[in-house]
Amino acid sequence: MERIPITPRPNYQEKIELLGFDFHASYWKEEAYYHLRTDEVDKLEKATVQAYQMLCEATRVIIEERPQWMEQVLKIPPHICRRIKYSWEQDEPSLYGRFDFIIAPDGTPKILEFNADTPTSLLEASLIQWQWKEELFSYRDQYNSIHEALVQSWKDMYKPRSSVHFVGSLENNEDTGTLQYLASTAMDAGISTRVMDIADMNLNEGQFYDPSGERITDCFKLYPWEWMIGESEVGCLADIHWIEPIWKAVMSNKAILTVLYELFPNSPYVLPAFLSRPQFGIFCKKPIYSREGHNVSIVEVHDWNEKARIAETAGDYGEEGYVYQAYIRPTPYQGRYPIVGSWVIGGEPAGIGIRENNNEITDNLSEFVPHIF
Repeated sequence: MERIPITPRPNYQEKIELLGFDFHASYWKEEAYYHLRTDEVDKLEKATVQAYQMLCEATRVIIEERPQWMEQVLKIPPHICRRIKYSWEQDEPSLYGRFDFIIAPDGTPKILEFNADTPTSLLEASLIQWQWKEELFSYRDQYNSIHEALVQSWKDMYKPRSSVHFVGSLENNEDTGTLQYLASTAMDAGISTRVMDIADMNLNEGQFYDPSGERITDCFKLYPWEWMIGESEVGCLADIHWIEPIWKAVMSNKAILTVLYELFPNSPYVLPAFLSRPQFGIFCKKPIYSREGHNVSIVEVHDWNEKARIAETAGDYGEEGYVYQAYIRPTPYQGRYPIVGSWVIGGEPAGIGIRENNNEITDNLSEFVPHIF
């Protein structure tokens, strides 16, 4: 993989804003792109397939065999755990998710985490970098069938003329743009959609209604399950079909990384991960609940004590606990550190987006960089 500097397209800001990407400031810069080899793309696709299979098995083990673990480690209330088990047994479908891979020195993708619920960078990975490629490198390819996969996944889940509400925090431009994009993919699948603020959902006798009084039967939410559980357990138990389903509350918790390592310690894609502080080594310490790289630190441990913090980010997470994941020193590309986000749509790999930072921890200030192969 190479990082290649390039001159930005003239007036590229106007071009991407026409596609609904109006939250790009300091986030999308066309000053470089990544060039991958075909075999590297094949490795990423293979890794994504196997990683998702392993993660589904780890989720199954937690829900079916370790219900007390959900309560004690994931801090999920018992009645919500029962609803999670029901959701899993009913095989309620998932639309999407995103692995974050770091590429080891030998070229092997290593799982840093799986963004199972409300993953970011969807619009830019799907439409924006494709527009960039078509304008500048139409003769090249891009590992990106995300848009087509989303439309097909909606078709697999719903019949034409079905109705789905799309909710999130519309005060946030990024959430609004992502919701509108996802609603457009559902419309392409023949589904009737309505985008609204999650605060405008009305709960009455176990059912949700929109401001017009229409009952909400199916709802895509760009709002984390842990927030919903903390704010309204009654709402989480309402008679409604949620996308993403509530079993994603297990898969999105970083504590699952420890079960993944327990079940698949010999997988080339799985890094050692522990709930308690290891005795020695260098680890990435992550809150089991966190967003956008907050409260993540790289620590060196000796005799059960953290002796040094090599790097860390600020934030308000960590109260529920941490995981310690084995540290791999990332390879710098022209002084930047990339993370490969590999998308799973309808249970299948669908493409990648690359974000980079000038330090080793990817956060909400990391920039999205397009790619070709």
